[in-house]
Amino acid sequence: MKKNLIYIGLIVLLLVTGCDKALERYPLDVPSAETFYTNETEIQGGVNACYSFVVAGGNGYLVPEYSWDALSDVVFIRGGGFAQNILQSVLDFKEGHFRSLWLSMYQGIARCNLMLEKIDANKDKITADKVKQFQGEVYFLRAYYYLRLTNMFGDVVYLDKPVTSVADGKAVTRTAKADVLKKIYADFDKSAELLAASTIKTLGRVTWGAAMSYKARAAIQNNDWTIAAAAAKVVIDSKKYAIMPSYATLFTEAVLNSAANTEQILTQNHLVTANNATSFAQFTSPRSVSGGYTTIVPTQNMLDSYLCTDGLDISKSPSYDKTKPYDKRDPRMKYSFVLPGDLWNGFIYDTRKDKPNTLNAAGASVKNLDSYNTTEFTSFTGYLVRKYYDFKYMAKLTQCENPFMLCRYAEVLLTYAEAKIELNQIDADCLAAINQVRGRADVNMPTVAALSQAEMRRIVRTERKVELWNENLRYQDLLRWKRAEVLLTKPILGRPVLGEYSSYPAVTFDEYGDPVYNTASYVPHPSTDYRILILTNFNKSRDYLWPIPETELSLNPGLGQNPGW
Repeated sequence: MKKNLIYIGLIVLLLVTGCDKALERYPLDVPSAETFYTNETEIQGGVNACYSFVVAGGNGYLVPEYSWDALSDVVFIRGGGFAQNILQSVLDFKEGHFRSLWLSMYQGIARCNLMLEKIDANKDKITADKVKQFQGEVYFLRAYYYLRLTNMFGDVVYLDKPVTSVADGKAVTRTAKADVLKKIYADFDKSAELLAASTIKTLGRVTWGAAMSYKARAAIQNNDWTIAAAAAKVVIDSKKYAIMPSYATLFTEAVLNSAANTEQILTQNHLVTANNATSFAQFTSPRSVSGGYTTIVPTQNMLDSYLCTDGLDISKSPSYDKTKPYDKRDPRMKYSFVLPGDLWNGFIYDTRKDKPNTLNAAGASVKNLDSYNTTEFTSFTGYLVRKYYDFKYMAKLTQCENPFMLCRYAEVLLTYAEAKIELNQIDADCLAAINQVRGRADVNMPTVAALSQAEMRRIVRTERKVELWNENLRYQDLLRWKRAEVLLTKPILGRPVLGEYSSYPAVTFDEYGDPVYNTASYVPHPSTDYRILILTNFNKSRDYLWPIPETELSLNPGLGQNPGW
């Protein structure tokens, strides 16, 4: 299997932005779209270029592949800039990142529209199988970009062919989100139809399964339960995918690059030679790693959300021992987090201020480089990211080639279960979907039986939160559930700087399984109360959508602005 989808060929000429830059101009010594894309090799390069914006939209430490959950309550970014500004609702429509995401998505769409035109114009020069392959990939990518746009901006400009003049670019208007969503479904369906017989399984390439899985995602993200259930069921019934037995190893490069991996559906790979390596290791490394930033970390809010092994939350389970808070918990917590007391990078990990020394792997006392006593820039929450972390990048922290799964089978199963629950069709298939995820060999959480719709809703939402932690779906989940106005108006918390576990504050849980803290009485650190990292503020009158960027409105006032911005 090739290790990466390497982008080749020329950058496509057209850039659709709804502004006066409808055409990019190129030097005369470079081929143009009019004279290029006339054979299979050139068109393959153009199709490859359509993938260029799949993980676009990063801003500093906020990256759509591995830290987008920092826009929610489960991941925190120290010095997070844009992410923290979103959490505090202090930005206006002049913020540059809104425009960069908008432009990136439309660049991707422009490339897709151009390539669909070029494939059709040259289909007599390409084998029928290749025509289907190329078209199938491009239809998926166009739907993918439009899905991200509608999720963030609501009504958007919909274009299904290249824009060829400045006047046309300035004349565009927005299409209702509901109508764009129908076109997204249609593109995913078309992609699935074209790729149904494809045998190409190169890591990073779109497949039939990706098309149907993303249709299910698009539907669930828009609370379109019937379509979500139907699309997910098609993937399930295909028997093309299965839960891998080990959550602990699922996110390792060996498993991600293995042809035997039955769970991943769409994966973004990385290569230094393709100039798309990441700085994931630098952002998530402990301070004991030279050059490690410890900027992307799990929150206390998330840690407390993991159930005990009896299936009950920590406020109800008789097996929960406050003096040993990490014992007898859902195993996925330890597979996802580095916890105090873990041996990590050859040291016993602990950030406490009164732990200036720690033990190394040989049991000798050494300086604790992760202690607040040593540096205030250690993990602000007291925990580290274990999921996807690989020590082989310690010497090249900004050259990580970790593949990141953008979609996997566990998500499809939970999408199906949630849609069935919302349709109040809590049958054997619905339960089986949840239990497959919980029953993974090294997870083995208690089997779920049929309960009331409200109880099942709590279970499936908790399961999504835990199973898919830091897989970049939580923010969109909070938006579609209208939970952002509840959870993102409360503090994001970390472990106390000092104090024994037994003196930590109590936690209760709401009807959806999210932790509730009485932070009004907390004493600022150092104390035994949880550390308040950021006071969030979600404006429910405007923050469910991002604004149309200022530059776009200036160039085309007809686009209109989203409410409240």
